[in-house]
Amino acid sequence: MPKLPRDIIADILSRVPIKCLMQFKCVCKDWYALVSDPQFAKMQLKQARADITTNVHRLFLTTCPLQTIDYEAFGDGDSSNLSRQLAYPTRSNPVYDAEILGSCNGLVFLEFDYDNLFLLNPTTRDSRELPQPDTTSTEKDSIFYGLGYDVYVDDYKVIRGVISAASNGPSSRDAKVEVLELKTNTWRRIQYPHSSINIDGRGILLNGTLHWLGTRKSDSGNNYACVIISFDITEERFEEFVPLKDYIDQNITGLDLKISGDKLVLFFDREEKYFEAWEMKEYGVKESWTRLFSVSSETFPLHEYSLTAVGFRKDGKLLLDFDGRELAVLNTEEETLRKFIIHDDWDWFKAGIYEESLVSPNVIVDYEALWLNQSEDANGKGENSTEEVRETNYHNCSRPGHMQYNLA
Repeated sequence: MPKLPRDIIADILSRVPIKCLMQFKCVCKDWYALVSDPQFAKMQLKQARADITTNVHRLFLTTCPLQTIDYEAFGDGDSSNLSRQLAYPTRSNPVYDAEILGSCNGLVFLEFDYDNLFLLNPTTRDSRELPQPDTTSTEKDSIFYGLGYDVYVDDYKVIRGVISAASNGPSSRDAKVEVLELKTNTWRRIQYPHSSINIDGRGILLNGTLHWLGTRKSDSGNNYACVIISFDITEERFEEFVPLKDYIDQNITGLDLKISGDKLVLFFDREEKYFEAWEMKEYGVKESWTRLFSVSSETFPLHEYSLTAVGFRKDGKLLLDFDGRELAVLNTEEETLRKFIIHDDWDWFKAGIYEESLVSPNVIVDYEALWLNQSEDANGKGENSTEEVRETNYHNCSRPGHMQYNLA
C-alpha cells in the first residue's frame, strides 16, 4: 500500500484534537517524531486557533496539586470532570508559594517558593527549570516578569525586572532588567528608561508586545497617575503606552489589565459602587477606550475576599477569582453570579489562562546530537547503539511518569 507524503500526514494530524495527538506519539516511531517536531507544534497551534469550533484555552491554577480546568465549559454544570491534575515540575513540592508570571503559546511561566523559575507546558507535561537571574531583590522592591515569543529569531524570551524602593523621590529609583533567551539559556541586562514609573507583576502579552499597568508619582510623592508600559519582544524596547482615558483614571480602585481576543481590557471598581470593564477598540488610541459593562457592586456578596477578573468566555460571561479561594462566573447582562469552590490543599491559588499546544520549553535541544552523544558514550562502554538509544526514547513515551498523558 502506498504511503502518504509526510507533509500531507502532518497537515491531517494537525487538525486532530490535541488529546489524540498525545496518544498518537505511541503509535509508531515516525508519528512520535512528527508530533514531537517543533514545526508541527506551530502548525497544530495555528490550525487550532483558526478553528472556531475548537476550544484552545484552559485555566491554570496553582493549587496543590496543580490543576487545569476547561475554561469555556467551567460553570455550565458539573465541573468535577473538567479538571486535570498535574505534578509539580520541581524536585519536591513547593513549601511557600507558587506564582503565574506569564504564558505564551501553551507555555506557562511559573515561580515556586519565590526564586525557582520554570517553564511548563501543562498539556504535554514538559517542563524546564530556568537559571537564577543575576539581579537580586528585597521585599520592598517592585519585581515584574513577562514571557513572549520573538518570531524573527524563533525563540522565547523571559523578562525579569527589579525596580528598587525609592529613597529620595521617584527619580532616584534604580531599575535593573534582564532578558533570557531559551537558546542561550543566559540572562543579559537591557535598559529600562522609565525608572520614575513603577510596575510589577506579570506582563500581559498581545501581538508580540508585553504590557504592564504602572504608576507615576510626582516628586513630592503626593499625586500619581496610572499608565501602561509596553515592551516589544523583538526590539526589546520599553515605551510608555497610550494614556488611560480621563474617566478611567479618576476615583477608581483595583485597576487590572487583561486581554480579550486581540484587545486590551481594563477592569476596576468605581467609587465602591460599580465593577466596570473598558476595552481599547483601536490599539494605541486613547479615544478608543469603550465601556463594556458596569455592574452594581451589590451583585457581589459582602465577604473578605478581593475580586480579580480572569477573562471572558466565548459566551460573553466573565470568569472571576475571589482572592484565590473561589472562582465565579458573572453574567454581566443579567448581573448574576455563580460561585464555585476549588479543592486545594493550600490556603489560596493563583489563576491564569493558557492555550493548549504541543510547544515544548526544550525545543532548542538538538536531539540528533543528543542521541549521537548518548550513542558514543554507550559505544565507548560497549553498550547501546544509536538506533537502540532512539528506540529507548520512543518507548519511554508510554512509561509511567515519562511523557505520559492523563486523559482524565
